[in-house]
Amino acid sequence: MLGLGIISPLLPGFAKEFGASGIWIGAIFAGFAISRAGFMPVVGNISDKIGRKIFVVSGLLLLSVVSLLYLLADNEYQLTVVRLIHGIGAAIVLPIVMAYAGEFVEEGKEGASMGPVTMVFYLGMAAGPLFGGVLHHTLGFNAVFYGASLLSAVAFLAALVLLPKEKKVRRTHTTTTKKTETAGEAMGLRQLLKYSIVKTSLLTRFVVALRAAVIMSFLPLLASEMDMNPSQLGIVISVALFFAGILEPSFGRLSDRLGVRRKPYQELAGLFVGTVALLVMPFCPNMVTLLLASSFVGIGAALAMSVAVSDSILVGKKVGMGHWMGIFNTTGSLGIIISPLLSGIILDHLGIHPVFYIGGILSLLGTLICWHYVRSGRLATELGGNSVTNP
Repeated sequence: MLGLGIISPLLPGFAKEFGASGIWIGAIFAGFAISRAGFMPVVGNISDKIGRKIFVVSGLLLLSVVSLLYLLADNEYQLTVVRLIHGIGAAIVLPIVMAYAGEFVEEGKEGASMGPVTMVFYLGMAAGPLFGGVLHHTLGFNAVFYGASLLSAVAFLAALVLLPKEKKVRRTHTTTTKKTETAGEAMGLRQLLKYSIVKTSLLTRFVVALRAAVIMSFLPLLASEMDMNPSQLGIVISVALFFAGILEPSFGRLSDRLGVRRKPYQELAGLFVGTVALLVMPFCPNMVTLLLASSFVGIGAALAMSVAVSDSILVGKKVGMGHWMGIFNTTGSLGIIISPLLSGIILDHLGIHPVFYIGGILSLLGTLICWHYVRSGRLATELGGNSVTNP
């Protein structure tokens, strides 16, 4: 995640050097998510059958190689192709790692157990823009991509040597695993969407990803009005991800203590806080106020995602962890696809400030839909066959 985060803040300026329009900048960011969305459900399903280590290791190797391909891009078309390949590498790693971890979570401790896992994803992304900005400022543009490649290579070697073959662990849970895999094969997305716990988890994942995509893709252009250098820009982007990461374990434990009946309100609070923070960003007059707004975007993400990830463990244990984590993370990719493309069109026709207004309105709409499911009392606490137990 550190390797991915290093590159992202530089892409708008990189694309601008090729004369890319706002819609092309959106397409470059969306290309990563499009390929990731296409591969994650497939990879997740296969990993339930043949094991997960092979995907984690091969995905990290691909990420190491593709980071160097950016330096060979001569136009926005080639840059988009590189982003598509980069998305494939991420698809092979992200949902598989979450599924790997999710299988070891104890019942009733979903939030506390997955909090540290989600934390390191966010902290990796948080450190990326900051580290990338410093590399760019001190060693030059190319150093950013060499650094990203090196980090992924180190992760590849660590996983190759240290990560146990997950199938050996699964044999100690044979009965549960068989049930999970059978359920995962039997229950498709259409069936899953009958359950409100699935709808709220997916919608939260979508909204949080949509907000993050607006910030990662277009905050650099908003910040350029304040004449911020790459290091300062890296700090502003990193602070949202830093708060999201550092607070995840605490908010995960809080969701466990709140229990099934009350933790959806924590989810709603996070969605609302992040929405307001995104809407006020265009009104920020300087770096300090922009940092404050960015911080609240991260706090909102931590509040909401700690609940969504906790609920996802419950769903994954019923329908297949790899199968479900593929779907769950694909929904996040859809937010990353739609947000930059829509924002690029808005940028070309209306300017940078409406990008944040419309992103905030979409975030608010998602929050209200989640509020409807929570208030209606239809959130499922258990998935089992065709039955649902309501709180």
